[in-house]
Amino acid sequence: LEDYENSTLICQRGAYMASNPSVNIDMEVTKKLGAGFFGGQGFILQRLSGQGDVLVKAGGTLVEKDLEEGEVLRVTSGSIVAFTSTVEYDIQMMPGIKNAMFGGEGLFVTTLQGPGKVWLQGMPPDRMISEIARRVPSGGPGIGIPIGLGGGGGGGG
Repeated sequence: LEDYENSTLICQRGAYMASNPSVNIDMEVTKKLGAGFFGGQGFILQRLSGQGDVLVKAGGTLVEKDLEEGEVLRVTSGSIVAFTSTVEYDIQMMPGIKNAMFGGEGLFVTTLQGPGKVWLQGMPPDRMISEIARRVPSGGPGIGIPIGLGGGGGGGG
């Protein structure tokens, strides 16, 4: 964490995996949510600060982006892994009935404004689970191991 300003990273909830004992793990709650998400309570992230190393998890391709001063990046909220504490962020609901009905993870977008570093994931956990579940056969005979039942005695009498 010492490599980043304020020795702090903001991570998506659940992205934290491990760290040195000297790393503090706190909730980061934003009230700047334009959508009134969670009844106005804000969107919950994790704030990792202190001295030491941190491991965070991501799914799919990991994209690292350095944002310049004032540079803006708009992303689906589920694709965020982490960003430095210098990045300003705001989470908004996408307007429109189509997004409300069919939006899924794209229903909420996060606007990130530099300066700072941002890490994004190409396959958020919910999408990864959905893709795996889509490929698992359901119903039908499937593939199984035959198990013999019954008396295997060959006695005649």
